[in-house]
Amino acid sequence: MQNYIMPNYKLIYFNMRGRAEIIRYIFAYLDIKYEDHRLEQADWPEIKSTLPFGKIPILEVDGLNLHQSLAIARYLTRNTDLAGKTDLEQCQVDAIVDTLDDFMSRFPWAEKKQDVKDQMFKELLTCDAPHLLQDLDTYLGEKEWLIGNSAGDITEESPKHSCHS
Repeated sequence: MQNYIMPNYKLIYFNMRGRAEIIRYIFAYLDIKYEDHRLEQADWPEIKSTLPFGKIPILEVDGLNLHQSLAIARYLTRNTDLAGKTDLEQCQVDAIVDTLDDFMSRFPWAEKKQDVKDQMFKELLTCDAPHLLQDLDTYLGEKEWLIGNSAGDITEESPKHSCHS
């Protein structure tokens, strides 16, 4: 039997939470050591031109660059209880993650005018987030877990928020 050697991981992202935070949470939850390389905005134009798709986060795995935060998250959670135990559970997990990503992708990350950015964030969080939470609550129904049947199964307990317009 071959000994499994843990790969060397280097996460490359800005010095902020953003799209890399889910990856950091997964590393922490799974107790995996990694280098958290944080870029400063001033260095970004030079680094961007060296990347095949010009986007971060990048997870360097033994010298191979992986991109797209959700693809990286799926790679790290594959074969763990976080990814679902069956193909159907994996699809359910993916659907919830993609639903949350749809919501996050509407955030005005690139907006230059701070007042416009603040207004857009406020609108999303006060007008749209309650609907998303209600949809998640409806999806949960009377179950205790979004996916699976117990704490030993998968994912986290729903926040059980009740939002009213």
